[in-house]
Amino acid sequence: MLARRSAQTEAHPEVSIRRTFFVAAFVVFWMLGISARLVYLQVSRHDKLVEKAHSQQQRAIETSAQRGRVLDRQERELARSVETTSVFLDPHELSEDPPDKKQKDTKVSETPVVARIDCTANILSSVLGLNQETLFNQIVQANESGSRFFWVARRVDAEQASVLEAMQLPGVHTRNEPKRFYPNGSLAANVLGFVNLDGKGLGGIEQTFNEKITGEPGKLFIERDSRDHAYESTEIPGRPGQTIVLTIDQLIQYQTEAALTTALQQSNARSASAIVLDPHTGEILALANVPSFDPNDVGAATPEARANWALQNFYEPGSTFKIVAFSAAIEKGLAQPDDKIDCQMGSITVAKRLIHDHHPFGVLTVADALAKSSNVAAIKLGLRVGDATMYDYITRFGFGSRTGVELAGETAGMVHPLNRWLPSSIGSVAIGQEVGVTPLQMVAAFGALANDGVRIAPHLVREIRTASGTTSYRPTPEQHRVISKQTATVLRGMLEGVTLNGTAKKAQLDGYTAAGKTGTA
Repeated sequence: MLARRSAQTEAHPEVSIRRTFFVAAFVVFWMLGISARLVYLQVSRHDKLVEKAHSQQQRAIETSAQRGRVLDRQERELARSVETTSVFLDPHELSEDPPDKKQKDTKVSETPVVARIDCTANILSSVLGLNQETLFNQIVQANESGSRFFWVARRVDAEQASVLEAMQLPGVHTRNEPKRFYPNGSLAANVLGFVNLDGKGLGGIEQTFNEKITGEPGKLFIERDSRDHAYESTEIPGRPGQTIVLTIDQLIQYQTEAALTTALQQSNARSASAIVLDPHTGEILALANVPSFDPNDVGAATPEARANWALQNFYEPGSTFKIVAFSAAIEKGLAQPDDKIDCQMGSITVAKRLIHDHHPFGVLTVADALAKSSNVAAIKLGLRVGDATMYDYITRFGFGSRTGVELAGETAGMVHPLNRWLPSSIGSVAIGQEVGVTPLQMVAAFGALANDGVRIAPHLVREIRTASGTTSYRPTPEQHRVISKQTATVLRGMLEGVTLNGTAKKAQLDGYTAAGKTGTA
């Protein structure tokens, strides 16, 4: 026993030494691991950790860029943006006392959260003219969902914004936000279009060129302290949108709309459209529809008023379409203005279909037949031309295809393919039936006659400029020859006869030479 105890006693110092060594080694390796981790975090991961911490203390809100202007051809403003104030709320800030006692509204901050929300909703609804109950429920819902951003009201009056900013309610903030303004009210409304609350174009030029007009948004950075209270904000402005210069002339547009409104009232029609086109360039100087709307108050507009009937609606053109049959016949050498044509006392049968004239005409010259708008004469010329050639000239004039004007919603009209024509179709098509055209298509077709037989695609944009004033776009409108210059000259002379001695005498203008064609369907 004594010997065994002696051996154990002799071995004990060695065990203690080993244990001490292992403990010391563990501590050393543990310290080395901690040190290595600290070095890794402070050196290798330093930037990322700082960025992460900063992101937790900073909140970024996208801000709208200044929307580009829309000008007429004389550089007069048709649409611009003005600065307004919008109100938003951070529901989370209603859950805690504000850090700065000077900014504390005791009626709000010293009551339970729900009561604070109720009081805040009551104050906001009173100042902004909102429904208190609706606003309260919206704030509660936003708070419960953890949302940190909630729009209270967009683009409020300056006086309302001033009152709220002076009150400094916890959680309630304001920010500048552009609002679209149309200085001429309803003038050219169907051309310009309008924008929604978020500044997105929803009609007209505003929609077509929304991406260019919008520009690039900026950023609003809100810094927060350890208690998640906002204490500082920094804004990086966006890049302003581009300016759209239209072919429209404000004064011509105004006169066109005024004349159109008068004509609508005198005729008791439901709607009307008018277009003023420069046939040598394809530039649209005026495009008007009545009734119209004020894009500053688009909510009050009816769908009918917002529609652009000049290009979104097609109709049977009637006798105005006779220019196709007369042009094709003269171009093909099948008729001349002085040729005689028997109008058969006002009736003709095509494939067992009897078609009448509005008057029992006998023998007329081709020129007189157009001036007096004889259906029989137009049908006889159509029969001379034939289905295939007639269809060819219909498409040459641009009917059955969109013009490509820079507005959304344009229709191609209605032209049946040749294989769907009936034996009687030539009799209908020659006098503007069984086809559907838009006012813009018809204006472009007559423009080809005025431009020596060359049709230039109608367009509304003259140029687009960057915020610095550099031209970034100029249109190169498509153009093609429809008929020869000689035929166009002959047709113009015949159409002058329509206004001098035919069905369009009321279209004569003092001091001007007028040419045109009446039509009913």
